[in-house]
Amino acid sequence: MKIDKIVLVILIACLIGGFILIQFGSKKSIKEREFLAFNGGFAIGAFESRNMSNSSTYSISFNYSVNSKEYHGGDTRCFEDSSEAADAFTNKDKAKPGDKFLVLYNNEKPKKSIIRLDYPIRDSSDFKRYVKEFKQMRKQKEIE
Repeated sequence: MKIDKIVLVILIACLIGGFILIQFGSKKSIKEREFLAFNGGFAIGAFESRNMSNSSTYSISFNYSVNSKEYHGGDTRCFEDSSEAADAFTNKDKAKPGDKFLVLYNNEKPKKSIIRLDYPIRDSSDFKRYVKEFKQMRKQKEIE
């Protein structure tokens, strides 16, 4: 009987610990994504692949260029950006290899980046419009 109670306590502690880790990881991801949205550089990223497990997407691979240097990125949380991004994250018809999307990267460490699947780029005017939109959002935040 005593061993059963110890196992139960350990199991409950593991469940609570796992929940806390998931919540902490999600909050950290949101802060990183917000930081890049308000401070990051802009690039055009090419969707490379969708990594899946049991028909469920768990990450996106992409490449992009900063100052003529090629980078490869991965994003496991892009579904958090919007419902459009979540749809493109899971729907193979919404994001295919070669499709282009906006990438936000850390200016000091360009390897740190996210892809915004809710900002598809079909031509250079799309990219310019998105950069302008983000810059306006950043100015608005400075005012607040």
